[in-house]
Amino acid sequence: MTSPGQLDDLWRRLASAGTSQRQYRSLRAPDAGALDVHVAVRTLDGARCLLFDMPVAGNDDAGFETGGLRLTRVPVDDSIAFALLLEDAARSDLFTTICADVITFADADEPDRALRLVMERLEAWRQFLRSLSGGMSRQETIGLIGELHVLAEVLVRDTALLPAWRAPEGGLHDFENAGHAIEVKTTLGPGWRVTISTIEQLDPAGLAQLDLIHVRLFETPAGSSLDELIDRIAALLSDDGDRRAFSNALLQRGLAPDDRAARSGLRTALQQMTRYAIDEDFPRMGRADIAGAIVDLQYVIDLAQLQGAAGPAAMTLDGFGGGGG
Repeated sequence: MTSPGQLDDLWRRLASAGTSQRQYRSLRAPDAGALDVHVAVRTLDGARCLLFDMPVAGNDDAGFETGGLRLTRVPVDDSIAFALLLEDAARSDLFTTICADVITFADADEPDRALRLVMERLEAWRQFLRSLSGGMSRQETIGLIGELHVLAEVLVRDTALLPAWRAPEGGLHDFENAGHAIEVKTTLGPGWRVTISTIEQLDPAGLAQLDLIHVRLFETPAGSSLDELIDRIAALLSDDGDRRAFSNALLQRGLAPDDRAARSGLRTALQQMTRYAIDEDFPRMGRADIAGAIVDLQYVIDLAQLQGAAGPAAMTLDGFGGGGG
């Protein structure tokens, strides 16, 4: 596995190599598998980059520029390569982390498949960088832990439902499958109040069924870290492609591979998972309930006042795959 330190050493060697008539000075990246990956510097200004050989056509539309990084096609000698370029030197550490990470994803036997895996990983990084805020907050970490507890229960029932986790894509609801949606709200410690962040979040329009699952956690040294919960979920996935998709989803959800504060700084245990059906009796604000000039709103529901409507989460989870419930 290529480490950030190895990449830094290669970039330093290239930076001290003197002048060149070529647009890029490069060295082949270690542990890149079948894909031809070169650690490089742009001769014009010394900018760090990675160059990925293009063994197949069909990637002409790939590219982005965000968070001080740019992915683009560039001419290299007599061919075309993808270049991941550092355009903001202040993001050097993050760039090195991303480069080491995507090289790890190029571990396929065939170059075209390896490139596809790299592009999928870079797309996950692109989505992460769009909302980059310096790491997950404590509340964001708690929310992700709650979603992963629900995801684990979904996958125990059917691992084919991994794509039903829609939160990483910015989906309206955290989970959705075959017209059945689940919204997950997570609290840590005592308290039953949950925040509904948009008007549409508890809107069942267009759905056969919408449920809210309240995940209650408590903090304890004997509990699990986020990384340990992630490992347990990954162990449920027998397919390498599914494990990669899960890793990409975590990145899209806002969890960086090196976010140690989020991954290991909080240890929690599951206290309870409770289900509420979102029907005409459930208190909520819909578009029809507010003035048209109000574009959006947030509100807080005290679930402690709705215990008569509460039920075990299995009432939702057992039927989520289409088996009834």
